[in-house]
Amino acid sequence: MIFTRLTLTNFGVYRGRHEFALRPQRDPTHPRPIILFGGKNGAGKTTILEALRLCLYGRLALGTRTRKTDYATFIRQRLHRHPAQQVPLQSAQVGILFEHVHAGVLSTYDAVRMWRFEGEALHETVSLYQNGTPLQTIAPEHWGDFLRDLIPPGLADLFFFDGEQVQALADDDREAETLAAAVRGLLNLDVIDRLHADLGVYLRQQERQDQTQAERDVEAAEQELARVRAQYQTSVQDRAQLQARHDGVVHRLEQARQALIQEGGGFVQDRDVLLHRQQTVQSEIERVTAALRELAAGLLPVAFAPQWCLRLQERLHTEAALEAAGHRTAALRDQAAQVALTLCDGAFQTQVAPAVTPQDWARIVAAVQAVLTPPEAAATTEPLRHPLAARDRQHLLGWIAEATTTVPERLHTLTRQLEQLEQAQQNLEQALSQIPSDGVATPYLDTFRHLAAEQGRLDEQLARAHQAVAHLERHMAQVQRTSDAAVARLAAMGAADARTTQAATIQVVLRHYREELLTQKLAELEQAIADYFNLLCRKQTLVKEVHIDRQRFTVTLYGPNRMLLPKSDLSAGEKQLYATALLWALRSVSGRSLPIIVDTPMGRLDRTHRETLLTHFLPHAAQQVIILSTDTEIDAHAYAHLRPAIAQTFRLSFDEEQGCTVVDQGYLTDPAPTVEVAA
Repeated sequence: MIFTRLTLTNFGVYRGRHEFALRPQRDPTHPRPIILFGGKNGAGKTTILEALRLCLYGRLALGTRTRKTDYATFIRQRLHRHPAQQVPLQSAQVGILFEHVHAGVLSTYDAVRMWRFEGEALHETVSLYQNGTPLQTIAPEHWGDFLRDLIPPGLADLFFFDGEQVQALADDDREAETLAAAVRGLLNLDVIDRLHADLGVYLRQQERQDQTQAERDVEAAEQELARVRAQYQTSVQDRAQLQARHDGVVHRLEQARQALIQEGGGFVQDRDVLLHRQQTVQSEIERVTAALRELAAGLLPVAFAPQWCLRLQERLHTEAALEAAGHRTAALRDQAAQVALTLCDGAFQTQVAPAVTPQDWARIVAAVQAVLTPPEAAATTEPLRHPLAARDRQHLLGWIAEATTTVPERLHTLTRQLEQLEQAQQNLEQALSQIPSDGVATPYLDTFRHLAAEQGRLDEQLARAHQAVAHLERHMAQVQRTSDAAVARLAAMGAADARTTQAATIQVVLRHYREELLTQKLAELEQAIADYFNLLCRKQTLVKEVHIDRQRFTVTLYGPNRMLLPKSDLSAGEKQLYATALLWALRSVSGRSLPIIVDTPMGRLDRTHRETLLTHFLPHAAQQVIILSTDTEIDAHAYAHLRPAIAQTFRLSFDEEQGCTVVDQGYLTDPAPTVEVAA
């Protein structure tokens, strides 16, 4: 639902017809939901809020028990009074143009409520148009009901509220009453209770003169249920007091623990553990030291000369190659000598080439020897510096590889382990040196042990209290079942007709529905209060848990570790932020996408808390937020904060000479009025 236009005609301080464009900007990337009215006291800000309420609710805007005469007096006081006019005005009207989804269809509605006096008699007329034509789906006599149901009166205070309502929620004495009224309106509990009571009246009217056993059973069950409920309330209160004592002891125990730590008492209890750990660390140091000695007795000295190791490795590879080359040369020489011997044999020469002369054979032998003998065979062979067997050379190369790779890595690992162990040993020695004498730590230990014992006793008492409450809850549920069964038997008796049976059954269903609805919604409300309050306070862990008493509607706040957080410890600004978070949570739990109208929103907030409200609440509270403010609440600094979220601004100025309010576009902090909106 979105308000797009408000029209006032001779209403309050507004003379003639005034139209206010209220449509917010819905750009998904940069929404501007705020409509800001600015004016000094008496300029007509609250009149705007009254006009919206009256247009929607009529007489119900003043309360469910407002008499017609009181309503007429109120409306007469809202007629504009022209100081120069001899005959006072006898009529006024307010109108709202709004967009609303009804039966799955988005339509534009124009609602006008007009008042006209004839003598002392007040005549009220409601007009309602849908998309420019009179609403056809609902009879005209029920148009007022349609407007009222848009935002049920019980929910109105969650969407139309002022500083006094916020202050009422921030006041411990009035919070429970105000919250109970808000929750009853949110869940329509008044309707449920009224229906339950009406059914009870109907059933009593159907009773016979002579009371049957079933009726006596019902009466006895109801009395027992009332007694058990009283016991349950007492038990819950006792548990709450015990919980408060327990939380106090836990807090004092933590303080005693911190004091004990400051005096070194925490080490006293850890003495044996520290000594055992010291022995373990010493054993590890000895093990690592032995490993280092073993490493030093091996290849570690060689590892300290890595460049010489690499040069030796290279030389050994070179000599291995030279040795292999010498073997190849010797083999070739032997082969060349064998070939020459064969060629010089006379029998071979006669058999192969008898015509060749001995001189030619000599040249052939020389040529063959020249080919078969390698050139390096004629060179001088380089001497070996390390004449080793191949197996010994391979062992030496393996040691060099180990000395240049594995040994340094092993050395690094062991030295690092030794450093860590020696550091741990120093820390343990320091910790042991801080252990005070028993005479210094004993008083702190005694206090700590006394509080720990007290906590243990309170834990047991609290456990028994939880058991007692759980037992009474089970007993109360059993008595409730007995009562329901008695009611069912009474309804099933032949003397009761079908309507009596249905009425009794509906009573039981209503009771269960009320309990389940209240439990579910209060659980949602508790979580929402914690989330919104932490958001507004910008302290994510200030409130970890919120509990609302299901019977009395008192609110209890818990901080970290479920420590009780009394609301009396909150500053005045934090209390107002808490109340704002409560209203925000109630609106969120209601599940209705409706506009919010806030009159004088800042109250007692300091600058920091005001900036929080301006940053986190007002721009995000709803798709449309109408703010009615003075220049002291939203000053130039606050206006600059809100400006990115503002869609429309109106300046309200009361003209003393004319006796009416003049409306301009812009805000109070702007230098001068621009365009006058008043007709």
